[in-house]
Amino acid sequence: MSRARSAVRNAVEDVTVGAMMRAVTWLPAGVVLGCARALALGVNVMLPARRRHAQALVRERLGPRVGEASASRIVEGAFRTLALNAVETLLVERALRRGTRPDELVTVEGAEHLRTALAGGRGALLCGAHLGAWELTPLLLSTWFTPIWVVARRLDNPRLERRLAAHRGRFTRGSVAKEGGAPQLVRILRSGEAVGMLLDQNAGRGGVVMDFLGAPSSHHKVAGVLARRFRAPALPVYLLREPGNLRFRMRIEAPIEADPALPAEEAEREVVARLSASLAAQVRAHPEQYLWLHDRWRHAQRAARLSAREAAARGSRLAVAQGTNGG
Repeated sequence: MSRARSAVRNAVEDVTVGAMMRAVTWLPAGVVLGCARALALGVNVMLPARRRHAQALVRERLGPRVGEASASRIVEGAFRTLALNAVETLLVERALRRGTRPDELVTVEGAEHLRTALAGGRGALLCGAHLGAWELTPLLLSTWFTPIWVVARRLDNPRLERRLAAHRGRFTRGSVAKEGGAPQLVRILRSGEAVGMLLDQNAGRGGVVMDFLGAPSSHHKVAGVLARRFRAPALPVYLLREPGNLRFRMRIEAPIEADPALPAEEAEREVVARLSASLAAQVRAHPEQYLWLHDRWRHAQRAARLSAREAAARGSRLAVAQGTNGG
């Protein structure tokens, strides 16, 4: 019974998303973007607990200069950036198909960094985050430079996964599964190709804990590991929204390479730390374009609380033992 219900749910979701994608491709861009912004405002109102939690994160991570009003505006921006990511790729793809030149939509800073990295023959790790127009980034990178691969988590709905993979396949080389995709990543880098990945979500127990915006957070290690093992340069890449509809600025920063003189773990950690510092600077500069709705600090905070409780329990047991033994 549960499998049948799941199949029905999958089909309904697939049909709904397909209808929305078709609507986005024929409605005027201004109408679609206006609807997305309106939807974001509505969701912001309808999810008060999520809104308050995100506002608390903003105030904690950006410091005392951010008051309640500023935090509220930043979180409204987070809801808006999430909604816009759902439609921008389809709109830009349509615009390009109708003859719009990429440079009419996006200005690129640091193009020389990526061209040099690709010419090196060691592949390239294009390291992004849930900042700005992250869903659109693969399309514009593939259009402006060369088709890239994209690391992505497989969707729970197999019908939607097939739809999304087919869509991405129109302008990228394809997708690499976030779980179990290591062999494919190795082949991609050995062939000198570029692969894009989003690295800013909570990595859980498998990550490396280090500072992000002033508090411990569990970071994904994959970019550091690949940069060290395959000498692949890791380039921070951000696609930021500019004023107006469908106007963007792509920022490609200088490549970060693993230091061969350092021990393996230290070299990997340094790459991760430098990528994290790059992202932190961009979040501080454009906080309203970051996805504060995801709490990437929760694992490290939970682990710290657990360690503190365990230490307190050990201290209590030691005090009891000493008292029992006359200590």
